[in-house]
Amino acid sequence: MFGSLLQHQYEYTENPKEAELIVVNSCSFIEDAKKESIDMILSMSEFKKTGHLQKLVVAGCLAQRYQKDVESLFPEVDHFIGTGEYYKISSIVESQSRGNYSIPSYIHSYEAPRMNSMPSYTAYLKLTEGCDRRCAFCIIPKIRGKQKSQSIENLVLETKALVQNGVTELNLIGQDLTSYGTDLRDQRTNLEALLKELVKIKEMKWVRLLYCYPDHMTEEFLNLLRNEEKICKYIDMPLQHIEDEILKSMRRGVNSYKIRTIISRLRESIPGFVFRTSFIAGYPAETEEQFEKLYEFVKQEEFDHVGVFTYSQEEDTHAAALPQQLSQKVKLKRKERLMMLQSEISLKKHKAQVGHELEVLVEGWDEAKKLYQARSFGQAPDIDGNVFIEPWVSDPSPEIKLQPGQYCKVKVKKALPYDLIAQLT
Repeated sequence: MFGSLLQHQYEYTENPKEAELIVVNSCSFIEDAKKESIDMILSMSEFKKTGHLQKLVVAGCLAQRYQKDVESLFPEVDHFIGTGEYYKISSIVESQSRGNYSIPSYIHSYEAPRMNSMPSYTAYLKLTEGCDRRCAFCIIPKIRGKQKSQSIENLVLETKALVQNGVTELNLIGQDLTSYGTDLRDQRTNLEALLKELVKIKEMKWVRLLYCYPDHMTEEFLNLLRNEEKICKYIDMPLQHIEDEILKSMRRGVNSYKIRTIISRLRESIPGFVFRTSFIAGYPAETEEQFEKLYEFVKQEEFDHVGVFTYSQEEDTHAAALPQQLSQKVKLKRKERLMMLQSEISLKKHKAQVGHELEVLVEGWDEAKKLYQARSFGQAPDIDGNVFIEPWVSDPSPEIKLQPGQYCKVKVKKALPYDLIAQLT
């Protein structure tokens, strides 16, 4: 949407008070995301009174999911654009069409205009749109449609275009990376084949995998993670739970044995492997005993990064109609227990890194901390904490100026629960 508007003579401003057109790209995955989207819509609509705003657009999942409801709820919004129509934004905002929805079927190609909204050195590369899985708690297939994969050729060309604009870190995303290509029914299009092509791009330094599912882990895939230096020894694999009855109710298609097996395979195959996962606390009918199994699992496995979500009862999902929905109080208590446990685990793992050397990607200067902010290969943008670098070295030398996008070596000096303090080597 950003690229398309810029291509049609729009100019970007950081100040919404100056904007004549504002686009809110909404989410409706869980209740908190809906509330955040609604708050943003109402906040931005005020610029029709206090700024230069002429047209307010709401795009994405909230528009796709609720359609006529949002049209009546937000009279101040000029256009609604669903998840299958976003590529038409330039013509939509010039039209009188208020509601624009379709069954999501569009997948962009490398030729689609794109403006990287991330810092110039990093980008997300979306391999797929939609999802073919039917997890009981998830609304994504209904608002994003079935899985649609880009071709390897498209993705390589899009990556080369990003690299020409300075990108050296690529974060691969999709609702389910490990199923990439299965909808194309072409045995040559899969995640392994794509990774082999991406690492050939000379300027690319880090390729990171986000949103993998705990199946389809082939030996070829594990070998690539272990042996290809450009592929970060990192996976984000949302496991959601470990107790078999809960996993069955969630319709995850895996059991605790398979989950434990894949964790063991990854750790045994790849020295220094970094594992991010997420769990749902307070799923319908989750007993104290079942939660304790999850708690002990997290305690035993000592994951590097963990996110915990309270179960959100989303209409039109299978889980929403299940009996024994738990109270918000119980869900929050269980979430807090898991997060407190993970904080202790994270601090322990960070303390083990003190005195060790890391390669990091510099992101800029943190004025509040008076330290440079950076990330290691094991820290994805926005979600995994940072490495903060003291702006001097141990030798009596002048202050070193680090630039965003620069890679450098540091030595870890201090451990915090979610961040590290380091010094240049």
